Amino acid sequence: MAMEKIILAINIGSSSKKYSLYKGDSVVLNAHFEKAGDSYLVRYLNEEVKEISTEQFDSSLEFFNKKVNEVGFFENITGIGFRIVAPGTYFTSNRYIDQKFLEQLSLIELNDPAHIGQMIIEINKVKKIFPNINILAVSDSAFHKNMPEVSKEYALSRNFIQDMDIHRFGFHGVSLASIVSNKDLSSVIGGRVIICHLGSGCSVTALLNSLSVDTSMGYSPVSGLTMSSRVGDIDVGATMRILEKNSPEDLRKIFYTESGLLAISELSSDMRILLDAEKNGNKKASLAVETFIYNIQKYIGAYVAVLGGIDAIVFSGTIGERSFVIRERICNKLAYFGVKIDSEKNENAVSGTDISSLGEIKVFVIHSDEASEIRKIVAEKIL
Repeated sequence: MAMEKIILAINIGSSSKKYSLYKGDSVVLNAHFEKAGDSYLVRYLNEEVKEISTEQFDSSLEFFNKKVNEVGFFENITGIGFRIVAPGTYFTSNRYIDQKFLEQLSLIELNDPAHIGQMIIEINKVKKIFPNINILAVSDSAFHKNMPEVSKEYALSRNFIQDMDIHRFGFHGVSLASIVSNKDLSSVIGGRVIICHLGSGCSVTALLNSLSVDTSMGYSPVSGLTMSSRVGDIDVGATMRILEKNSPEDLRKIFYTESGLLAISELSSDMRILLDAEKNGNKKASLAVETFIYNIQKYIGAYVAVLGGIDAIVFSGTIGERSFVIRERICNKLAYFGVKIDSEKNENAVSGTDISSLGEIKVFVIHSDEASEIRKIVAEKIL
């Protein structure tokens, strides 16, 4: 009888860190570190939640490794999978992390400092703690690799595109792959589906027959929707105007960490705080929430046109899964093409719930299980 593989899945986001340890296809230990307002929290497999210090958040891998050592016979890890969010054709394939890989990451670090800088730091920590275990870089863009050329390419000269490797790479691919394989979507996944991944980073993706047709994120994860602190879509002329009084480094900071919900509300990048402030009459918080909803509706409408209709909408990600208020406000303005939801189902939704009321268009809430998808990819690689 073959021994079950012990695999560690690591997912470093712009405001969260997730670690999951698997024996076979069963998760035996995990920890989700996240920033919540002005605090830091860690959530475990048994749903236990603890408030932690900034120092504990910064040293989350070491914190988790102590838990791994406590588990005992799970110490012999077979492989490690690390979700990679980075622009570039090189990063659209799953590959083992070696010196060349780290050099390629360093070359494009300034393109997405929110993700790449943190990933490089974390990878070096993983290599130090687990020096003899291969680390597989699991591409967050691979899911979009075969998008149609009409949606993948920018209207730039071919020579320029090839020389600087500028394409619409798209992201949230690991999340999308896990959603597509979810059995609760089996009745619609072969049709026309729009997935709204809403969290600190947000994207909307159009799928036809389970394949990515178009997605809101482009060359980098800063484009598309209004996000927690990322600007989303902005005119190139406006960007050039900002550069007249700011350096490229300043511009990256502005677009990645000082924009989005945070900039509009002048209060917070956390949707929970903004919704509470809106209830208390904060007009700037209300404008931030409305802008967030408006841009999602705009992309959904565009993708309905691209797909020639729609069979289902899926909500995923931290906001998409947890906020029935946001789901309701998005869907209420989509009734003109047949999207109708049941308020009670929406308020009590768990992963796998179809919250639609009577009608042909389904609306699902699906948990994005990136860790399980990473485990699956690593397990197939080390057969």
